[in-house]
Amino acid sequence: MRPRNNRGFTLVEIILAMSFTAVIVIILFAALRLGYRAQEKGDARAEDSQRVRIITDRLNWLLRGAYPYTVSKGGKPKLFFSGTSGSIGLVTTSVDARGKGPEDLPGLKWISIFTDSKGLETTEKVFFLEDVFDETGGKTYLLDPDVRKLAFEYFDLPPDQTAEGEWVSDWDGEEKPYLPSAIRVTITYTKNDREAEMPEMIVAIHTIKKLK
Repeated sequence: MRPRNNRGFTLVEIILAMSFTAVIVIILFAALRLGYRAQEKGDARAEDSQRVRIITDRLNWLLRGAYPYTVSKGGKPKLFFSGTSGSIGLVTTSVDARGKGPEDLPGLKWISIFTDSKGLETTEKVFFLEDVFDETGGKTYLLDPDVRKLAFEYFDLPPDQTAEGEWVSDWDGEEKPYLPSAIRVTITYTKNDREAEMPEMIVAIHTIKKLK
């Protein structure tokens, strides 16, 4: 008779094989989890970059078109420009060519840029109205609900260059009937229930000469 081959897997060998399999599965799941987290972070960074680009492009477009519209008030010129550390109002040539409202038709419009409980907003009005400095009236648009704070600074370089330029936090169109040479903007927004700052933006204003 031929001897039987009773050799097979022992209990120890089976346990070791199952242990190795479990370790491999755990490593695979960990790698998949890390890959998923990396993708989530990448998507979040892409979303943040897209948000920054949209907001900065829009603000840069509006501010770059600043126009020195001036009226005579009591024999003294008044520039339609109002700047504080938290908001700005100005006449701009950056209008929507497809806009049908009266504020877009003349090729100029008054805009206010500010933040409130709703987020980052702009208000548009017909540029030559005397009530443009009032907070009421006009069309208001929400640009981003997550923006919580704006910080503006204005580079003061008089047209006659009698003094060195300096950054100031306020701009009164009656006291300074010319536009600032540049506007610096810092934007704070919420991200995952935390505040974050967008990269500082400086917009050069080339139309600084006052009107006569």
